[in-house]
Amino acid sequence: MNGARATQASRSGWTYHAPAGRALSGGIGIAALVTGARLGGARSRVLWTTAVLPDIALLYGIAAAPGFERLPPYAVRPYNVLHSPAVPAVLLTLAAVTRSRRTAVAGLGWLGHIAVDRAFGYGPRRPDGLRY
Repeated sequence: MNGARATQASRSGWTYHAPAGRALSGGIGIAALVTGARLGGARSRVLWTTAVLPDIALLYGIAAAPGFERLPPYAVRPYNVLHSPAVPAVLLTLAAVTRSRRTAVAGLGWLGHIAVDRAFGYGPRRPDGLRY
Protein backbone atom coordinates (compact mmCIF):
# COMPACT_ATOMS: atom_id res chain seq x y z
CA MET A 1 0.00 0.00 0.00
CA ASN A 2 1.50 3.35 -0.97
CA GLY A 3 1.77 6.27 1.47
CA ALA A 4 -1.34 8.13 0.23
CA ARG A 5 -3.48 5.01 0.43
CA ALA A 6 -2.13 4.10 3.85
CA THR A 7 -2.89 7.60 5.12
CA GLN A 8 -6.42 7.54 3.65
CA ALA A 9 -7.11 4.03 4.95
CA SER A 10 -6.00 4.88 8.47
CA ARG A 11 -7.91 8.16 8.38
CA SER A 12 -11.19 6.66 7.13
CA GLY A 13 -11.18 3.62 9.41
CA TRP A 14 -12.94 1.61 6.71
CA THR A 15 -10.28 0.32 4.37
CA TYR A 16 -11.21 -1.19 1.05
CA HIS A 17 -7.69 -1.45 -0.36
CA ALA A 18 -7.04 -4.86 1.20
CA PRO A 19 -8.91 -8.02 0.18
CA ALA A 20 -10.19 -8.52 3.75
CA GLY A 21 -11.57 -4.96 3.79
CA ARG A 22 -13.31 -5.51 0.46
CA ALA A 23 -14.80 -8.78 1.66
CA LEU A 24 -16.03 -7.13 4.86
CA SER A 25 -17.50 -4.25 2.85
CA GLY A 26 -19.26 -6.69 0.52
CA GLY A 27 -20.73 -8.55 3.49
CA ILE A 28 -21.93 -5.32 5.08
CA GLY A 29 -23.45 -4.19 1.78
CA ILE A 30 -25.33 -7.42 1.19
CA ALA A 31 -26.51 -7.55 4.81
CA ALA A 32 -27.73 -3.93 4.65
CA LEU A 33 -29.66 -4.51 1.41
CA VAL A 34 -31.17 -7.80 2.58
CA THR A 35 -32.21 -6.23 5.89
CA GLY A 36 -33.65 -3.23 4.06
CA ALA A 37 -35.61 -5.54 1.76
CA ARG A 38 -36.98 -7.44 4.76
CA LEU A 39 -38.02 -4.22 6.49
CA GLY A 40 -39.41 -2.40 3.48
CA GLY A 41 -40.16 -5.16 1.02
CA ALA A 42 -38.07 -6.42 -1.87
CA ARG A 43 -39.70 -3.89 -4.21
CA SER A 44 -39.40 -0.95 -1.83
CA ARG A 45 -39.00 2.30 -3.73
CA VAL A 46 -37.33 3.86 -0.69
CA LEU A 47 -34.72 1.09 -0.52
CA TRP A 48 -33.80 1.06 -4.18
CA THR A 49 -33.93 4.84 -4.58
CA THR A 50 -31.49 5.33 -1.72
CA ALA A 51 -29.39 2.43 -2.97
CA VAL A 52 -28.64 4.41 -6.16
CA LEU A 53 -29.02 7.99 -4.90
CA PRO A 54 -25.37 8.51 -3.84
CA ASP A 55 -24.34 8.24 -7.49
CA ILE A 56 -26.25 11.42 -8.34
CA ALA A 57 -22.90 13.13 -7.76
CA LEU A 58 -21.41 11.06 -10.60
CA LEU A 59 -24.17 12.25 -12.91
CA TYR A 60 -23.55 15.80 -11.71
CA GLY A 61 -19.94 15.63 -12.82
CA ILE A 62 -19.95 13.08 -15.63
CA ALA A 63 -20.73 15.55 -18.45
CA ALA A 64 -17.57 17.53 -17.75
CA ALA A 65 -15.45 14.56 -16.69
CA PRO A 66 -12.50 13.77 -18.93
CA GLY A 67 -13.15 10.09 -18.16
CA PHE A 68 -14.82 7.84 -15.60
CA GLU A 69 -11.66 7.65 -13.50
CA ARG A 70 -11.49 11.41 -12.87
CA LEU A 71 -14.36 13.57 -11.68
CA PRO A 72 -14.24 17.31 -12.27
CA PRO A 73 -13.20 19.20 -9.12
CA TYR A 74 -16.66 20.71 -8.58
CA ALA A 75 -18.20 17.22 -8.29
CA VAL A 76 -15.63 15.77 -5.83
CA ARG A 77 -17.10 17.24 -2.63
CA PRO A 78 -20.71 16.19 -3.38
CA TYR A 79 -19.45 12.73 -4.35
CA ASN A 80 -17.42 12.35 -1.16
CA VAL A 81 -20.24 13.62 1.06
CA LEU A 82 -22.83 11.32 -0.53
CA HIS A 83 -20.45 8.36 -0.27
CA SER A 84 -19.58 8.98 3.37
CA PRO A 85 -20.76 6.39 5.93
CA ALA A 86 -21.87 9.39 8.03
CA VAL A 87 -24.97 9.87 5.84
CA PRO A 88 -26.48 6.42 6.48
CA ALA A 89 -25.35 6.67 10.12
CA VAL A 90 -27.43 9.83 10.51
CA LEU A 91 -30.41 8.19 8.79
CA LEU A 92 -30.17 5.06 10.94
CA THR A 93 -29.83 7.14 14.12
CA LEU A 94 -32.84 9.23 13.12
CA ALA A 95 -34.77 6.03 12.41
CA ALA A 96 -33.94 4.67 15.85
CA VAL A 97 -34.99 7.91 17.56
CA THR A 98 -38.23 8.33 15.59
CA ARG A 99 -38.94 4.61 15.19
CA SER A 100 -39.43 5.20 11.49
CA ARG A 101 -39.25 2.07 9.37
CA ARG A 102 -38.99 4.08 6.13
CA THR A 103 -36.02 6.06 7.44
CA ALA A 104 -34.35 2.82 8.53
CA VAL A 105 -34.90 1.35 5.07
CA ALA A 106 -33.41 4.52 3.54
CA GLY A 107 -30.35 4.28 5.78
CA LEU A 108 -29.89 0.62 4.96
CA GLY A 109 -30.17 1.26 1.21
CA TRP A 110 -27.62 4.07 1.43
CA LEU A 111 -25.27 1.98 3.56
CA GLY A 112 -25.66 -0.91 1.12
CA HIS A 113 -24.62 1.31 -1.78
CA ILE A 114 -21.54 2.65 -0.03
CA ALA A 115 -20.45 -0.78 1.20
CA VAL A 116 -20.86 -2.41 -2.21
CA ASP A 117 -18.87 0.45 -3.78
CA ARG A 118 -16.09 -0.20 -1.25
CA ALA A 119 -16.22 -3.93 -2.02
CA PHE A 120 -15.50 -3.11 -5.67
CA GLY A 121 -12.70 -0.72 -4.69
CA TYR A 122 -14.54 2.59 -5.12
CA GLY A 123 -14.02 5.00 -2.29
CA PRO A 124 -13.62 8.72 -1.72
CA ARG A 125 -12.11 10.88 -4.41
CA ARG A 126 -9.03 13.06 -4.08
CA PRO A 127 -9.39 16.82 -4.65
CA ASP A 128 -8.17 16.35 -8.23
CA GLY A 129 -11.06 13.91 -8.88
CA LEU A 130 -9.06 10.68 -8.97
CA ARG A 131 -9.64 7.77 -6.60
CA TYR A 132 -7.37 7.41 -3.57
